[in-house]
Amino acid sequence: MFRRSFGLLIFVLVFGRVQGQLSLSLQEPPAGIVQKSQLWNLALIYSGNSSINVTIGVTLVDSKNDQPVLTAKTAPVTLVKGVKQLKSTDVAPITYDYYSPALSRLSDALIPVGYYRACYTIYGEDRAHGEVLAEDCINIEVIPLSPPQLSLPEDASKIQTPYPQFSWMPPAPVTLFTDLNYELLLTEVREGQTVESAIQENLPVYRSPRLTSMAVNYPVSGRQLDTGKVYAWRVVAKNGDAFASQSEVWTFKVGPEKQQVIVPSGGIYYELKPSGNYGGTGLLPDRVLGIKYYSYDKTRPVVLSIVDESGKLVKEYSRTAEYGNNFWVIELNKAFSSSVTYRVIIADLQGTVYSASFKIQE
Repeated sequence: MFRRSFGLLIFVLVFGRVQGQLSLSLQEPPAGIVQKSQLWNLALIYSGNSSINVTIGVTLVDSKNDQPVLTAKTAPVTLVKGVKQLKSTDVAPITYDYYSPALSRLSDALIPVGYYRACYTIYGEDRAHGEVLAEDCINIEVIPLSPPQLSLPEDASKIQTPYPQFSWMPPAPVTLFTDLNYELLLTEVREGQTVESAIQENLPVYRSPRLTSMAVNYPVSGRQLDTGKVYAWRVVAKNGDAFASQSEVWTFKVGPEKQQVIVPSGGIYYELKPSGNYGGTGLLPDRVLGIKYYSYDKTRPVVLSIVDESGKLVKEYSRTAEYGNNFWVIELNKAFSSSVTYRVIIADLQGTVYSASFKIQE
């Protein structure tokens, strides 16, 4: 009994002395990409006179929920008096246990985007009996090298639709993410506001969370964007529900929609000529009629009448004629048949009638 107690006393004295002779030096890696191998960049400072063998254990904890995502332990490392700077190859082989399936799927490589706490424990040779010689923790912040990059609408642009499409490029590298998704925020910029304060303080005009593609159309069911107002938008990248990075804030304005310019096929305009100057019948490959008319009168409203072969009026169109050449385009509806020859007629202030014949060729 005395021998056992004496041996235990010796162990406690030696163990306590070794504890006081060993410390570890950890340095938080800069925010950015962190590889698993970087977890082992540390220094052990030992002041004892005789060599000892130790193993190193690491527990990586997700800071947002205090749950471990991995644990690891090294092969034995021999320490002699002095400072031993370590890297992953010095403590191999390393055994990893994963508590996050997403983490185990990543290449050697990379710890997923997030905020972590890495806690280190140095064990003596009698690890089975809980011989802990030193402990310490550091914080690790893993963020992408670049945030999402906005594409369309371009910054400070003026668009012609109140229902724009938004698109962007992903953060890099995407291999840091296990569940990459995006949130699009769109808000109005009030007078006197900066774009940053507008996106942070104003209620969103539109918000679309959990997007997995890099393009989204403003919904036609949404409130139509007003012309003349300035709108600001941003894309936030997330890993699952956790914030990862965010884009710049871009702005755009909505202008009036551009009217579609309709031109006749081949750019052909049939000239209205005085009655008796027959110019033949024009063949239209579609239902767009181009008309050219030279007016000798001052600017005035006119009526273009289209009649069929029997002289029956089919349709009238109001136009404004200016002195000189006038070019008009008329879209012909289903009231016009492809089997009928039509004549378009106009009269000037002197009573002269001008006309041209055409037929729809479909």
